[in-house]
Amino acid sequence: MNTSLGDRPTSRVTVNGAQRLYVIAFDGGVSCLGFDNARDHANQIAERLRRPELAFAASDHAEPAGYTKYMRAIQAWSSSSASRHTYFDPGTAPEAARVLERCRNEGNKVRLVLGDTAAGESWLDEYDVVGTIGRSSGPLRVPLLIEEGEDGGGAILTACLLCVIDWRSSRVLYRYPAYRVVDLAIAPSGDDQRPWVVRRREETVARFEVVGKAAAYLAFMRGLPVEPTIFR
Repeated sequence: MNTSLGDRPTSRVTVNGAQRLYVIAFDGGVSCLGFDNARDHANQIAERLRRPELAFAASDHAEPAGYTKYMRAIQAWSSSSASRHTYFDPGTAPEAARVLERCRNEGNKVRLVLGDTAAGESWLDEYDVVGTIGRSSGPLRVPLLIEEGEDGGGAILTACLLCVIDWRSSRVLYRYPAYRVVDLAIAPSGDDQRPWVVRRREETVARFEVVGKAAAYLAFMRGLPVEPTIFR
């Protein structure tokens, strides 16, 4: 979610029903916001601020009026005392939010595992998952993952957080109840250039020139503190 969307004029917003998106035109390009995303954020803000008039009515969903409602909710949040606090995506587990805030305040270097919370299965991300926790500026001050040596970072999809692991100790700080450590296996590929593959069930998820890199990748994906540069 782009937290600056609430500042853009509604007259430049169109509805893409096929892809279930609001398409927001602005100088230099366009941005998109999902119908459900707009509704969920507006409803969360309405509940947190105890302002029911900001919540979606049934007629707002997938309509231009819904984007207007979303913008009003963002504006209301940014002008309230709540805007001083970290804002988490709708659907974020309360314990995950508490752990991220603690890590942000303490400066812990962490490994994040993101994925499908319904299945409890990792997306196998290798980028933007190791670093310290920061926070954005703007109307919604969302948590960021800041990699070592960087001044800023990308927003964390906090509603998709499966596990938070302390990088130095490998201690699990947070674990989503349905999360299952990924089951991976190394196998020969039959390819002379990249003779080793890592598979999840029958799916090949990565290919490597040497078996050591395949082993490092597997260990990283299972949550061990292996620097990703070893297998990239």
